[in-house]
Amino acid sequence: MVLRGSIYSKLLGMESGITVITPNDYGQTERYRVCYVFHGMCGGNGDFANFSMLPYLAFDKDVIYICPEVQHSFYCNMKHGYRYFDYVAEELPETVKRVFNISAAREDTAVMGCSMGGYGALKCALTYPENYGFCAALSPAFTSLSEEVAKWKKKGRAGFPFFYNIIGRDMEFDVGEDITVLAEKALNNGVFPRLYVTTGTQDMLREDNLEFKARMERMGYPFEFEEIEGKHDFFLFEQGVRRAVERFLNMKPAAGDAAAEETE
Repeated sequence: MVLRGSIYSKLLGMESGITVITPNDYGQTERYRVCYVFHGMCGGNGDFANFSMLPYLAFDKDVIYICPEVQHSFYCNMKHGYRYFDYVAEELPETVKRVFNISAAREDTAVMGCSMGGYGALKCALTYPENYGFCAALSPAFTSLSEEVAKWKKKGRAGFPFFYNIIGRDMEFDVGEDITVLAEKALNNGVFPRLYVTTGTQDMLREDNLEFKARMERMGYPFEFEEIEGKHDFFLFEQGVRRAVERFLNMKPAAGDAAAEETE
């Protein structure tokens, strides 16, 4: 089933769009696994229901997919705008758990997204690694966002006009929100989710993603990286969705907290 509507967020102070994808026989399982699905920069909460096979993949499984709306926030708490990161990482999970029969277990919880949503998925999973057993980032954008902002600041203008709402006119961004910084912190603490990251062979973000892969490998973070034939579009993301869902469905409950143990 595909449920479309809106929910009221106290953090945002307004109604926010949401798409929920459930198995067709929803209600037959005591507790469902959950995957939060984040849209890209030019999209919205309905993208994965409209442009991917996710509704079909959910048909007879025990996973509920929650697809929120974050506008052009880049899944950040904006300097001039809304606290979208706190919304998707804290408020939204508590809200949907009150509405649906969702397991609270870490190994039953995943987050994935494409492009901007790939950054958001990694940010959620690595900021709160105790909450997520699996994360998939499909062609994630700006995994070292502080470096991108530094380049824009040197040029005297943001790469995208709406970024002024996120980072302010002074163009300052906390390096602590970079994905590799969050990953290293999670790794050092010994609690880190299993990661699956993709990029396209003709992807406009391919070089950035290969650099991200190299940084993660130097750090020693165990994760899976895959290049898929295609460009930065939903033809590519669709392939990543199917592969990510397969990995989440087949993921064994963790014997411990380390991602390496989860894949044994």
